[in-house]
Amino acid sequence: MSGTSFTERVLQLGLTPAEASRLLEASPSRLRGLGGDPAEIFAPVRHKVGMLFTSRSGTTFFVDVLNRSGAFGDIREHLNPYRQKTGARKWKSASIADFLAETVRTYASPEGVFGFKGTAEALLPLAQVGELPDNATQWSWITVHRRDIVAQAVSLFRAKATGVWHTVGKLAGKPPMPPYDYAGIEKQVELIQRKQGQIERFIAQQGLAPLRLVYEDFKDDPTDALKAVFDHVGLIPPPNLSMLAEQGEFVVMADDQSRSYADRFAAESAARLG
Repeated sequence: MSGTSFTERVLQLGLTPAEASRLLEASPSRLRGLGGDPAEIFAPVRHKVGMLFTSRSGTTFFVDVLNRSGAFGDIREHLNPYRQKTGARKWKSASIADFLAETVRTYASPEGVFGFKGTAEALLPLAQVGELPDNATQWSWITVHRRDIVAQAVSLFRAKATGVWHTVGKLAGKPPMPPYDYAGIEKQVELIQRKQGQIERFIAQQGLAPLRLVYEDFKDDPTDALKAVFDHVGLIPPPNLSMLAEQGEFVVMADDQSRSYADRFAAESAARLG
């Protein structure tokens, strides 16, 4: 690791010390320490891919296509506290370095592409072993966000209230909308903005030039965005990429009621500001 303190490294991730402390407390105790050899952990990897996003921005649908292409291995939220708990238990990881090494071995593609997706909080395990911020420029970074933050907040409000985060299959149906709650939706707007701010601070701190994807641009036809990801990482897209996108079973959950909630929230917000 470099000579910077862990607190300084955390701040370069876009997190505050309090946020980092909370995340460490959510990890298994044996994964809370520092130390490791990034060169050894990522030895099987030729391309390292990090996708940073805020919740309800379409990454599950998007990554499903990337994974089915076979080129990216298995991109998931590998580094969040829940994955750390289940992975450490499954692999009997003795340290965060052990956990990351096994994650890379398990989920990288045969050609050596390893990717994860997550909020800026997912960067913390990489800082614990010294991969970040030192080697940030060695990664291909992708960000995914929505222009319509209110619609995103309504989607997040709905998912948290119903426990339904994804709809798979056209006959699966959509969860009911919870009762309208201005304060509940406003809380999600604030959360999205805070997490997007963390991502932007990390990018600015490290002088990165990520590929920026926008949900509204790819939700109807992600082919161009998918090709852009392959190009950004330095891979050749498969000829059947459009077909893979069409075969995806994830269904957009927005409907007339969620749109009416977004319109109502926007009107009420305007009235309060006026």
